[in-house]
Amino acid sequence: MTRRAFITLLGGAAAWPLAARAQQAENPTRIGLLPIGLPSNAYDQSMVEAFRQGLREGGLVEDRHVTIDLVWVSNESEFPLAVSGLVQRGAKLLVTAGSSASLAAKRHTSTIPIVFVPAGNPVGIGLVESLSHPGGNVTGFSDVLADLSGKYVDFAMQLGKPQAPIAYIWHTEWPDGQYRFQGTERAAKSSGVDLQSRGIKDIAEVDDVIDTMKKGGALTLIVQPSPFTYRHRTRIIDSARSHAVGTIVSWPVGAREGALIAYGPAYAYMNRQAASYVARILKGAKPADLPVQEPTKFELVINLTTARAIGITVPNTLLAFADEVIE
Repeated sequence: MTRRAFITLLGGAAAWPLAARAQQAENPTRIGLLPIGLPSNAYDQSMVEAFRQGLREGGLVEDRHVTIDLVWVSNESEFPLAVSGLVQRGAKLLVTAGSSASLAAKRHTSTIPIVFVPAGNPVGIGLVESLSHPGGNVTGFSDVLADLSGKYVDFAMQLGKPQAPIAYIWHTEWPDGQYRFQGTERAAKSSGVDLQSRGIKDIAEVDDVIDTMKKGGALTLIVQPSPFTYRHRTRIIDSARSHAVGTIVSWPVGAREGALIAYGPAYAYMNRQAASYVARILKGAKPADLPVQEPTKFELVINLTTARAIGITVPNTLLAFADEVIE
């Protein structure tokens, strides 16, 4: 080996702490991954793949440097047990999707590093002390969806009748639900329209709730973003379409699945970025010193097929801003 090659090799190895290098050579670091959604959904699976892609881009080879212990849950109440199982099986770092999983992880451990991707209102729900200085063992990526409440109200106003009430559905059992509801309520009030909201505890209620809203004159329905509504998004979207109501959601994939309009962060990009935080932590960085990042990429997707099916005309001024229009 030449002297230059030896120095290059030595320099690369020095980037990793000695203990971490020794551990990886003998036993890959176990990452506990709690995704959001359903394992049967191709898009939800693609978010896991985006995270894996981010690991590869960060130089982490699966089954060599890290192993992934992947656990899907069927409802939010299962997260505490899922986190406990991951820790018992030796997870040295937890990656949690959504605020429900992230809060369950934080309540379980104050020592194992946690990277959330994404979570709404991370300061307000107690995940971190501040965005710039998270403190403790938790950091990650915020979805800032509460800050977009005015956007969703504006979409509903553009698609509905002038000054018509705006329909809104939300999950009452979610810790951040009231905060996001109040944000939307303020946005509606400042726009001079009434917000007709209904909270639900269980997905079995959704058909009756949407039927009632339709009979009350609803043309569109804002679906509050939450782990619950994300998991059941296709059920909500399909129910609304069957009642000739157009859904406005915060997940771009929602419009591809039949929602009328979807506007929100580029989630695949955030999942890849989360892997970069995992790599930095494994190299010795502390979560407390890694600022919570907010999304910089957003997507607007409009489904004209849905619009035609339910008899809604989408203004050209709105179509002009779309990143994707589904014909």
